Amino acid sequence: MADRKKGLSPDSVEGLKEVIQAIDNTIRDGRIPEGLVISPDEEIRKKLAEILADIVATQQFALAIAHGDLSQDLAVRGHMAGSLKALQSNLRHLTWQAGQIAGGDLSQRVHFMGEFSDSFNAMVDHLADDEINRNVREDELRRVNAALADEVDERRKIEYALRLANKKITMLSSITRHDIRNQLMALRGYLELSRHKISDPVVLAYLKKGDLASEAIGRQIEFTKYYENIGVNAPEWQDILQLIQTAQSQLESLNKIDVMINLPPVTVFADGLIEKVFYNLLENTLRHGERVTWIRFSFYETAHGAEIVYEDNGVGISPEDKQHLFQKGFGKNTGLGLFLSREILAITGLTIQETGEPGKGVRFEIMIPKDAYRFTKEQPKP
Repeated sequence: MADRKKGLSPDSVEGLKEVIQAIDNTIRDGRIPEGLVISPDEEIRKKLAEILADIVATQQFALAIAHGDLSQDLAVRGHMAGSLKALQSNLRHLTWQAGQIAGGDLSQRVHFMGEFSDSFNAMVDHLADDEINRNVREDELRRVNAALADEVDERRKIEYALRLANKKITMLSSITRHDIRNQLMALRGYLELSRHKISDPVVLAYLKKGDLASEAIGRQIEFTKYYENIGVNAPEWQDILQLIQTAQSQLESLNKIDVMINLPPVTVFADGLIEKVFYNLLENTLRHGERVTWIRFSFYETAHGAEIVYEDNGVGISPEDKQHLFQKGFGKNTGLGLFLSREILAITGLTIQETGEPGKGVRFEIMIPKDAYRFTKEQPKP
């Protein structure tokens, strides 16, 4: 009985249970159990130890593969070990193929891993299609860029030709305006001499009308000098406060009127001639306001952008005149001031309207789109 406790024979039920338990513990724990009572038969004891060691080695090999370590070697032989080695070999080759794909070789395909191969190959096919589509798009973009480059070059040539033509037209306009002024001076001189030679009141009235007509022509010719450069230069960010003050300084009669400029430090993207817009508004007040004692510039932000508001406390504009206010030729002077002001503002999408109450003064609202104004860090000038 004492010998049976120290070493159970292989055919013993208790010994068989112990062997099975040892194998089960090894499989579950990943290590050979300590204090194992082994059969006194040396060959059986050695074989059992080899089996348990192979189980542990196989488990460690499988665990390394599961963690992505494909560098381990497995000395165990047999069907299970062979399957794990085959899996390791396949994963090594798959890793190499993935590296090739990452380097741009989209010809790689997998044919040894069943359903995984189908999914892997479908992914590579999708990448290959994307590569083809990307190359097509890149070719298309290169063609578009080349076409745009040609168009830009052609546009530059056209712009250069237009600038040259405009320069010549401006020069011709200046010369023509100078010649017309000289002829008008001569004409008015002859009209004046004629009045001293003629006593017929009817003829004198005609001469007076002729002189007034020549005077109006002179004003119109002089007026065109300021607007021959509309749209010639590219729009820029304009300091509105500075432009208003410059326009104000050109009209000495404003010294008798209280001019209030309630504007934040703001710039507006506009044609450089926007200064003439403010000049025209001020001059119109002096010409037609009759009883003006104050003028006010204000700035408001709105849901659609911003507004620069010009107001005075003069006689205002009648409802009949409001309908034609910005039409070419309408007005008591040249009839061009407000018409051209609207054209200058329209170059960069600004608009103008009059909303004043007749008898209480004018109110001109200049509407500015959201992307056409911005505040500066400078403080308003006093």
